[in-house]
Amino acid sequence: MNHKKTIQLLYTSDLHGYLLPINYSDNNRTSYGLARVMTAIKTFDRNQSILIDLGDVLQGSPLMYFHQLNRDRYPNPVSILFNHIGYDYFIPGNHDFNYGFDYLTDFISTLNAQTLCQNIECAHGLEFKKGFDIIEKNGIRILIIGVTTQYIPKWENPANIKGMKFLSAFDKSKEIVDRYKAEVDLIVCAYHGGLEKDLETGAEFVKDTGENEGYRIFTEIPEIDVLLTGHQHRTIAYKNQNRVVLQPGANGVNLGVVTITFDAENRLESIEPELKRVGDYQEDPWPKEVLSDLETANQKFLDEIIGEVVEGNLEIKNSNAARLKKHPIVDFINDIQLDATGAMLSSTALANQVSGFKKQIAIRNVLSTYVYSNTLTVVKITGRLLKEYLERCAEYFVLENGKVTANPRFSYPKMEHYNYDMIAGVDYTFDLRKPFGNRLVELLYQGHIIKDEEEFTIALNNYRASGGGDFEMLKDLPIIHEVPFDIAELIIEYIRKHHDLHIKPRNNIKLLY
Repeated sequence: MNHKKTIQLLYTSDLHGYLLPINYSDNNRTSYGLARVMTAIKTFDRNQSILIDLGDVLQGSPLMYFHQLNRDRYPNPVSILFNHIGYDYFIPGNHDFNYGFDYLTDFISTLNAQTLCQNIECAHGLEFKKGFDIIEKNGIRILIIGVTTQYIPKWENPANIKGMKFLSAFDKSKEIVDRYKAEVDLIVCAYHGGLEKDLETGAEFVKDTGENEGYRIFTEIPEIDVLLTGHQHRTIAYKNQNRVVLQPGANGVNLGVVTITFDAENRLESIEPELKRVGDYQEDPWPKEVLSDLETANQKFLDEIIGEVVEGNLEIKNSNAARLKKHPIVDFINDIQLDATGAMLSSTALANQVSGFKKQIAIRNVLSTYVYSNTLTVVKITGRLLKEYLERCAEYFVLENGKVTANPRFSYPKMEHYNYDMIAGVDYTFDLRKPFGNRLVELLYQGHIIKDEEEFTIALNNYRASGGGDFEMLKDLPIIHEVPFDIAELIIEYIRKHHDLHIKPRNNIKLLY
């Protein structure tokens, strides 16, 4: 007689508001999204499975942007779908704080799933009442620990996380494992964070800042059987000595699955990781039906024409080319930031994939181009630190056979093309034949060479002003003032106000190679 016991862990991460399989830049159908994930989940026996979401679900799509603007008119679409699907646990991600404390609180209060987060302490209002849970499934006792990257204060608007303390995911996970490991048959760490080192070689992926602690969690807490990760948008299904690490990508491209088998005495026999590509499944029709009112209003909002490009071109055909040879839209966004802040200089970057604006500019064009929920911060910077900042930007380029291309480091282990900034208000030249740290060969402000002791005001998004993207030279600069509106909103209102746009490119960045 076969007395083996099997349970399955199912999980999503970094859905970023992609609930329906729609590319909102052109409304084409996609092979990803929660509506497809739903169909994949239905192929599993929910009596023998546990369903977890690892966060970064509330921000990232035009649908969720529209919802947070109209939160009083519509219930949260994520909680509607999560409750219908039957999620058991939710671990908040860093982007789930972007729309403010109240928005996250309201979302969690409507979830049937338990919210777990062991390493965030709250001094007021919402408390993550449980950091872990011990449940029994099919006769197996399972410890599930929820943790989130401790790096959130480095990026987030301070008002959104006031009274909250972010601790090491490693330290808090180890504390719970040490306390309960003798009482359970399986230990799962559900971590909205990534890997700082290669699981096979131990080689560093990224600078070890504490943002990603997955490698250390896996290698230094051997009692953890399953480490579910996210945040980096990578695809990982790794197994080593009957322990596994997974990461399912972003936007609902994959459903993470871990199949665990025990013998009759609850001894662990096998753990098998898998990423199920949801493009192989049909869209479940229920989300489209239940969200129809919200989505209809969203589409009407996105289709609103707010301006026209009467001279020049703001459409982007190739995102990489738009960075290698600065696209006019970069100057356009910087001009808006200068207009909104009165700063001397302005800096912006292009998202990994951007559409730009057609001749007739609709709101969907803006939200498909400036996809992040950033606000503006004006800081004071010296000439010396401005040079350090630009040297960091110059690392984006490498030469391959005499041709300029993007540094592979900005594509792997995580797509980070948004960490190449372009600055308006100064003229500068990079010599790409020189080593990193020595590439800035000319820097001028209004025609004169900038001295180290000179001071400037510069408009940065709040992520960059906090040092996000390893721009350490920016994180402690004196703040002059902040603009408490999303940059996307500023762009929309600027276009509405001016309507007829005359775009003339400026060649203030030169590359020598």
